[in-house]
Amino acid sequence: MLIKDLLAPWFHYSGDEKFNELTVDSRQITAGDVFVAIPGHQVDGRDFIQRAFSQGAIAVIAHTDKPEEHGVQTMTPAGPIIYFSHLSGQLSALAFQRYPVDKTKMKVIGVTGTNGKTTVTQLIAQLVVNLGGKAAVMGTVGNGVWGQLKESENTTSDAITTLKQLHEFQLQGVEICAMEVSSHGLAQHRIDAVPFSSALMNNLSRDHLDYHGDMINYAAAKRRLFQFPELEHRLMNLDDKVALKWHTEHEFSKSVGFSIHPSVSASYQVSDAEYHNTGVTAKLMCPHGQGTLNSPLLAEFNLSNVLAALAVLLEEGYPFEPLLAQVPKLEAAKGRMECFYHQGITVVVDYAHTPDALEQALKALSNHCQEQLWCVFGCGGDRDKGKRVQMAAAAEQHAQRVVITSDNPRTEKPMSIIEDIVTGLRQPQLAHIETDRQTAIKYALSQAQAGDIVMLAGKGHETYQEIQGIKHSYDERALVGALVGALA
Repeated sequence: MLIKDLLAPWFHYSGDEKFNELTVDSRQITAGDVFVAIPGHQVDGRDFIQRAFSQGAIAVIAHTDKPEEHGVQTMTPAGPIIYFSHLSGQLSALAFQRYPVDKTKMKVIGVTGTNGKTTVTQLIAQLVVNLGGKAAVMGTVGNGVWGQLKESENTTSDAITTLKQLHEFQLQGVEICAMEVSSHGLAQHRIDAVPFSSALMNNLSRDHLDYHGDMINYAAAKRRLFQFPELEHRLMNLDDKVALKWHTEHEFSKSVGFSIHPSVSASYQVSDAEYHNTGVTAKLMCPHGQGTLNSPLLAEFNLSNVLAALAVLLEEGYPFEPLLAQVPKLEAAKGRMECFYHQGITVVVDYAHTPDALEQALKALSNHCQEQLWCVFGCGGDRDKGKRVQMAAAAEQHAQRVVITSDNPRTEKPMSIIEDIVTGLRQPQLAHIETDRQTAIKYALSQAQAGDIVMLAGKGHETYQEIQGIKHSYDERALVGALVGALA
């Protein structure tokens, strides 16, 4: 592609250079690439322009805050620097010029909400693949064609990476891409040019207030996804008060609702749910038909997640009965209510790291617990401190045994975080305190009895523990598997 064609929608560029790829990371530059230099939250890409040229960049497109510099081209000995006014907000559109996505060839489904994004996107992909189609996911656990996921650093990648990945999926013949859309990604305009076909709102509860400041800004960021004019389908979880409010507003008057509670009127509805030790059975009613939903996933919120995945695919035109027939084959996402068993003890590894997620997970497990419910958890350092007392309260209210330990302490002292958590307990003397997470887990497993459920909350799929800026290797799923094996 020619650089002048890339920039044509904004201004005229006089050069005739061809380029290969766009990147915002100077370390990834190879010969013939264009480096896009934008200010970030931690580093300023404009500080790495010379490094980019030294690694073979053919040109640099640089952010400027001055409108009068828009389109100005400066020739340096290493190559041209092209200035782009407020480039950060236009980066997604620029990326789309190089990596176009045709929504008639591939449907992109955006899933947002505080909890459940990973599970819903993976359920969507599984259902499509089980029907014989080709699906991809983008999100917290990884990006890629289903079955071939590669680790990702953020829930929503930078604008260029996002469009490039979608473009590659399209070339590979993917028919559906289910994408987790984070509030950060929306607030920072990373996905502005993504041609979403459907958007789904799962729920909204306290999270990321260290970034957004308050719940009003947090909700406003999530709402942006549903204001994309090209959206064909907007789906709302009517069991969530924020989604219910949006559903009733004129702006989203054509949105479609789903609910797992019979008292709520929704287009997609389940009723007569029966929970058992291997999943849940319920009746499903929707505009496309009615039938029995047999889900192998534990917990009420997973019933909602399954319903969400079914609803969006039915809105996209997938057939009702064949889709419903695939539900019993679904598998839980890694580290999402993932179960391990040992001599009558159930160990559950889950990513719950917000007050609402922790409360919902514990409430769900209490329905399956014959004896005592254990909760082993911590809170992340350098993040919203207000969550700590709330998570303590949730653990104390819904679990009989509470073990407080470390999550990702980052630059904070683990015991300082734990002390904040403990202030949220009514009876702190009943909690067991252990800063080392592995030791805390070993303690819980050594004390648990047959019929108990031990929930390990917060780490889920993660394969590291961040302490003082260093990510140490730590895979809780592997640890539990090894401990259960050692106890056998």
